[in-house]
Formats: sequence, C-alpha cells, structure tokens
Amino acid sequence: MGYQLLIVEDEKAIANGIANSLPWEEWGFGICGVCSDGVEALERISESPPDVVLSDIRMPKMDGLELMQHLSQDYPKVRIVILSGYHDFAYLQTAIKNGVCEYLLKPTDIDEFEEVFRRLKGRLDEERQRQRSLEEGRKLREQEQLNALLKGYGYDEEEMDQVFCETKGRLGVLYFYMEDKNPEDKKKKYDLQRQVVELLEELRRREKLTGRFFLNFEEKIAGILLLPEGREEEERLKNSAAKMLAGVKEKTGVGLSVGISSFYLDYQMLPQCYQQAKCCAGQKIFSEQPQLILSYRELRQADFNYSMISFDADKIMSCILEADLEGLLGELEKTFSAFRNRMIPDYSYLNRMSMELMCQLSRKLLRNSVQLEKVMERVGCDYEDIYRTDSLEHQKELLFRLLAEVTKECQSMLGETKKRSSLALTIRKIVDSEYHSNEISLEYIAGKVHKNTAYISKIFKKEFDCNFSDYITQKRLERSLELLQDPALKIYEISEALGWADVSNYIKVFKRRYGMSPNEYRSSTEKNVEDRKRGNGDREEERKR
Repeated sequence: MGYQLLIVEDEKAIANGIANSLPWEEWGFGICGVCSDGVEALERISESPPDVVLSDIRMPKMDGLELMQHLSQDYPKVRIVILSGYHDFAYLQTAIKNGVCEYLLKPTDIDEFEEVFRRLKGRLDEERQRQRSLEEGRKLREQEQLNALLKGYGYDEEEMDQVFCETKGRLGVLYFYMEDKNPEDKKKKYDLQRQVVELLEELRRREKLTGRFFLNFEEKIAGILLLPEGREEEERLKNSAAKMLAGVKEKTGVGLSVGISSFYLDYQMLPQCYQQAKCCAGQKIFSEQPQLILSYRELRQADFNYSMISFDADKIMSCILEADLEGLLGELEKTFSAFRNRMIPDYSYLNRMSMELMCQLSRKLLRNSVQLEKVMERVGCDYEDIYRTDSLEHQKELLFRLLAEVTKECQSMLGETKKRSSLALTIRKIVDSEYHSNEISLEYIAGKVHKNTAYISKIFKKEFDCNFSDYITQKRLERSLELLQDPALKIYEISEALGWADVSNYIKVFKRRYGMSPNEYRSSTEKNVEDRKRGNGDREEERKR
C-alpha cells in the first residue's frame, strides 16, 4: 500500500505537472489531492491527514512556512517536503526548524524528485514497521492479559481500564465457532482467524460495544465484553452479534456461530463464563442452522434427557457381519437423529458415545480376526478424528465410512477363513490316509496342495489346535495300540508299519506318551485279558454249582 501525498502549489500548471507527469506509484506514493494554498491544504488535511505534504514556500493567503508551523504543531506525523528557489535560502532555514524533512530546489528534474522521495519512502517504511511492531507488542500484551482473565488469574486493573474504558458493568464472554474449510493448512487458518478478529473489532466499535475480541489460548476466537445492567442489554447484544456474523460472512465468506455466556459483576467469574460460552458454541454440532447464536440462559432452559441415548453395538456388529450397509447407516442415523436440533449442556457426550461404540466394536471385531486400528490406519483416520468433527452429519459420515471399510475387511476375512478351513480339511484327509508312510512331512503335503510349508503349518495349527507333527505322532501311536493287541506282530514290525524307520525312536515316543514301553503295554494288556478270562470262568463255575 502506497503512501498518500498532498501537493500544495499556487501555480496550477506546476502543480498539475508534478501530480501527473512523475511516476509516483513506482516510487511508492499516491496523489491524494492538489491544493493552491495553505488554507485549502489545512482544510483537506483536517478531513484526512496524508503521509507527506509537498509544498511550495511562497503562496497567497497562507504561505508554506505558516503551513509548516500548523503541521508541526497539530499533525506531527505528517512528513514535509519543501519546494523552493535558491533565493529562498532564509525561508529554508526557518522551514528546517519547523520539522521539514526534505527540500527540493527549483528548477527540479525528475532524478532529484526520485532521489528525495525514494529516500523518504525508506524512512516511512522503517517508521511504519516500527509502529507495526509496537502495535503488535501492545496487542500481544493485551491478548495475554485477556487470556489470563479467562484462566482465572492475572487481573491488571490499569490495563483492563484501558480495554474497558473505565466503564462499570457486567462482564461476560463470547466464544466463536468458525467454519474450517482448510483444516490441514494451519497457517492459512491462522491468517484467516486474525482477519476475522480484526473485522469483529471493527464491527464491535461500530455497534458501540465495550471490550475486545482476540485469539484465545486454545487458538479460538473469543471476546470479553462489558454490558450495562438490564436484560434488554443482553437482547441488544444478540442483535449486535447477528450483525457481526453477517458482516464477517459478507467480507470473508466465513460462517461463524457464537455462544454467549451469562454476565457477572465479578471478573473472577470469567473462567466460568468462558466454559458457558464454549458450551453454547459447541451446540453448533447438533444444529442445522447455518449460523447459531445461543446464550447460556437459553441452553439452561433446554429440557432433553440425552443420557439414555446410545448406539446399539450388537445390531451394528450384526450389520457389519451381514454386510448390510443400508442397515448400518440406518442404525447410525437412528442415534444421531435423536440429537438433531436439540441442545445439551454436555455437548461432548456425543463424542464420548461414539468413542464407546468404537471400543466395543474393536473388541467384537477381534473375534473375527479384524483389528479396527489397522483398518483406521489404512483409511487414514484415528480416534481423535471423532473430536475434530464439527457437525452431526460429519461425525455420522466419519463413522459410516470407517465401518463400511470394516465391513469389507470382515467379508474378506470370512472368505479367507472358509478357504483356510477347506484347505485344512484336505490336508487332514491326506494325513489320515497316509500317516503311516515314512514319506509324510510338511514338504510332502506342500507338494500335494501347492502351498508353502509355513502356510500349511500355520493353518493346521489354527484349525485343529495342534502342530502338524504332533497330529501325525498321535495318529501313529493310536494305531500302534491296536496293533500291539496282536501277539504275532513284532515291535519292530509295528514300528516299520507306522513309518518309524528307527524302532528305538518308536519305543521312546511311546514311553513318553503312555509311561511304559510297547512290550510293557502288551504284557499288561495280555494279563488283563487272562484276568478277564479267569474271572469269567470262575463266574461260570459258580453258576453251575
């Protein structure tokens, strides 16, 4: 933005030549007016002071020196450049005493003009930056003081008198909910927030409201206002708030909603006011209104027993397992619709309810070999996203999008489970028919079913809850118990028949499983048979007698 330059010259041709023939914009200046004498110049300056005045010395009515004296006294920030002739040297000395910062001697060429005004622009830039830094520092100190009030400490009476113009009345808080169209671009969001704060401040002054709007410690837009006594003042504030929201929307395109706290005489109530206003603004999540203006008094009057509402996790899980997306959406809508256009003091209840649903589903899904957290990672979301949603519809969309992906995962896992079960049964069928072969092994089975050994081992264990090798050993031992009943078979013959190439290995495995050797088992079995025969014979003799 260029600096404003006022030209004061009684000779019209010279004035117009200076105003129209020089590249002022290129040098950083814009002509805001041309005056023919000091009287006309002062009238123009009183309406809107320029940054720089370029004035001739000799003029009718009020000459350049008298104009300089007025400017030095009443408008000390206006920079002065004198245009004079060589014979006006005495005037120049007087002008310099009156604060003239630059002078040009007639006749003047364009190079001299450029040199003087580029040098002047450099000084103006430095001054503007210094003033901007001072103003930023003042605003930062004020913002820190206001945030300290919201947190409940740090009241500085002198600074607060400046903010509230030493006015007496009741203090309260406004909390603004701002549409976030670029949630990922934090710098753009911050710049937009600063712009909205400045605009709200301008509208506040226009509405003659006492207080300040600022970015608070949570990086949200808030305001501390002071109202005179009277219920009608709160109604006037709501009307002013509506005008401010409309003004921000018109100038920036940003939609705001606002929560308004109760108002108290004691500044120590401001932390409570902040929570009240924040709670009211948070009701935007339940509202379909584009811009919500809600006071804490209205919120307290709301009668809605929301604590009995919750998601039906069992029904939602059934919809997931049955791949019923329509039913899933219906279950979510049934719960969300109960909150639509209602007001609840604890607006975070819905977030906690959604989190509880996710935790319940996470446990249920594990039984179906689905990890909810992995699905969330794949779709690029996490539990915290629930708290970032800004409306019922957005939260419902988030849950449905995630659970639809979970549904796909469940269907995929069910299909995989069926495939694994079918393959496991095929493997067991092969093992049951060939367990006695000394060729049976994971490698042998892998060749039969065209899978790798690690996969076969994994699914066999999962489906039958035992290792592949243990299953074969158990089958062989059970068959050996039957073969040991035949006394004609030698132990080494049984071992070879069941695939043990080394009879000592068979004996060792048998003894480890049954606590006795195959011979001992055979002997105990034969003794039991003889005992049974003897017992049967004794009973027959007894019967005959």
